[in-house]
Amino acid sequence: MFDVRGKLGLQRGKLCKGKSETYPAVLLRKLKNESGSAVVEFVALALPLFVPVIIFLSQFAALSNDEFIVRTLARESVRAYILSANDLSATLNARNTMKTGARELGLKEERIKDLDFTVDCAGLLCITPENKVEITITLRSQDGKRVSTATARETVSPWV
Repeated sequence: MFDVRGKLGLQRGKLCKGKSETYPAVLLRKLKNESGSAVVEFVALALPLFVPVIIFLSQFAALSNDEFIVRTLARESVRAYILSANDLSATLNARNTMKTGARELGLKEERIKDLDFTVDCAGLLCITPENKVEITITLRSQDGKRVSTATARETVSPWV
């Protein structure tokens, strides 16, 4: 059998003169020692709880970012629309504002292509005095499971 003398006694601050311990006895004593068990328990219990929380928070952050982008784009696009001279230029201005804004807010080109843009107004022609114009922008999430939609409404100036 394996013999351990002196070293173990000196490590614990005791002198083990003439005593010898066998390997199984040393192993049993080390296994019964509870130092460090709190760290092991924390890691064993906390990691399975933290992983889902981190996944949830990352998904929530991505969805919140998409919501922020869509709201901002809808608001800016409707402003560009109502400040235009006629309906044709209004639609072009609003779409260009949406695409430029999406780039500035950090969307990649493939996500910009996923943006849906609709215009709704009360009359046949939208750019008429005191007409209400509504723009809705929709963006699918990167995984395609969620949709972020925002609508912004403005009134055309009465002095157009």
